[in-house]
Amino acid sequence: MKSARSRALAASTAVLAILAAAPSAQAPKAGGVKIDFRAFGDDGVPIGDLKAEEIALKVNGKARTVQSLSLFRVNSGEPATGGGPLPPAYATNAVGVNGRTIHLLIDDDSISPGREVQVREAVRLITSELGPSDRIGVLTPQGQLNMRPGAEPTKVRLAIDALTGRAPTTETESDAQCRTTRVLAAVGSMLAITGGTPTTIVIFSGGMSPPKVKQIAIGSLNSAQATNDVCPVLPEDFQNIGNLAAASRADLYLFHLTEGMVNRSTTQDAGFESLAGVTGAEFIRLSGSVQPSVSRLLRETGAYYVATFDPDASDRSGQPLRVEMRSTRDKVKVRARPAIEIPKATAKSGMSPKDMLRVPASHYDLPLRAAAYASPGQSGDEVRLVALFEGIEPAASIAAASVGLFDEKGTLKKQWSAEKGDLAKRPVLAALTAPPGVYRMRVAAVDASGRAGTADYELKAEVPRADPLKLSALVLGTQQQGGGFAPRLDFANEAVAIGMVEIYGVPTGGDVSVMLDVATTADGTALATAQTTVTPGRTEDMRIAFGGFSVASLEPGDYLMRAVVSLNGKPVGRVVRTLRKSPG
Repeated sequence: MKSARSRALAASTAVLAILAAAPSAQAPKAGGVKIDFRAFGDDGVPIGDLKAEEIALKVNGKARTVQSLSLFRVNSGEPATGGGPLPPAYATNAVGVNGRTIHLLIDDDSISPGREVQVREAVRLITSELGPSDRIGVLTPQGQLNMRPGAEPTKVRLAIDALTGRAPTTETESDAQCRTTRVLAAVGSMLAITGGTPTTIVIFSGGMSPPKVKQIAIGSLNSAQATNDVCPVLPEDFQNIGNLAAASRADLYLFHLTEGMVNRSTTQDAGFESLAGVTGAEFIRLSGSVQPSVSRLLRETGAYYVATFDPDASDRSGQPLRVEMRSTRDKVKVRARPAIEIPKATAKSGMSPKDMLRVPASHYDLPLRAAAYASPGQSGDEVRLVALFEGIEPAASIAAASVGLFDEKGTLKKQWSAEKGDLAKRPVLAALTAPPGVYRMRVAAVDASGRAGTADYELKAEVPRADPLKLSALVLGTQQQGGGFAPRLDFANEAVAIGMVEIYGVPTGGDVSVMLDVATTADGTALATAQTTVTPGRTEDMRIAFGGFSVASLEPGDYLMRAVVSLNGKPVGRVVRTLRKSPG
């Protein structure tokens, strides 16, 4: 007997048409200033029921009223039905929608060969617990590893498994200082590229040289050579990192590898603690099992609050403002960044979407969602990519937009800029071609009020094979008013979810059929199935299949729509796409 959910997913028919949607309306004005923080009890367990009136906030010493308070939990991409993790339905820059972003810095020059076990075990534990919406990356100070945070935890784990410590048997003071300057530079780079994304930076190191006042070499006439240190580590070097940390949305965890080096230095222990002091980082000594420390990290980063307050005119100076935050509830510890920068009231990004493609900084004032779909290109050595993106706010009106494709080295390979007619659709559709490969697609847009937004989507440009056929990606949409197919990135009040797939290379006389179903996991039992309508395509060997389900009664969460393609009654291939149902 079918379940109530299965009955709610009764199959329905739809008619294929050109991708189109209604024009957008004017965007609303931006609200107050937002600041994120975490709250814990005495036992370190996150508190999940704070109220706005229980938060005392001061900005530059002046009390401010918290107007609203929202709790965001990570791993929102997991199905509400309790199934296994699914790929994210789309990328977004909206606060609270993405999962964790974790960036690891491995000071491999402070780890002796053969003493990498703790780092490997910690990374194994971290990556095994990440959800589908989480992203993780890794960096070493000299760039042996440099993986931008992405949704490939297995790739990061394998890279760390192959990492070998590079610490010398004996390290001179000068060598330690040069290593410290490299670590500080790497930390600064990681803080700089976080932009407005809440990011957890985890640093593994055996120790660092503490800052000290520059000493002048007596008799030197060349000011450039007036220090007796090859790589001086100065107090201002540490303070500069502290300033960057204060202005970023980053939580820092410093994991001290007490057994990382053959010869441990108490001086370098103090140097690593100094970094924790200027950045407000959590300092954790790793000795023995790493399980408790990793569990704490994952527990504490599993949720965060966003508080909104109305700034004074004097706050909008563009300068760092001191933040003091506490809870009036007993036995609740609040961890917030010590400073915040509020742009000037009249300031806008000043950058065009094309400019925003070329800089690493991210923009969050205009919330966006974006995804991409691949299909065979006109030539055999290229893939056609269709990008779909839109403002998350229902009334958001995009005034200008660009899309760029970056290869694994971060080089901009392809670019598209919207014309006026393109922006009349929701979502906006952009078509590009590129050689097969792994890319980062960046969508950059501004709205009529000047708010800027960027969203980055990781994708693999490839054509799914179903020998002897080739398939496009599975595109999700709904039936628009008056008939026809309208693409959708997110489903809320839509009654029907339609899946569409293109099939290429159909032999003469070949009979193509496609079966659609919906499940909670990649290999889970289908909640419901539906036959599709298969129609001729643009060429004799092309077919287009479409069909759908009623989703009006579907619980909010992530589900997987699967399309199994058969040729002459024999299954030859499958394409899938995550369907996200949001609260209406």
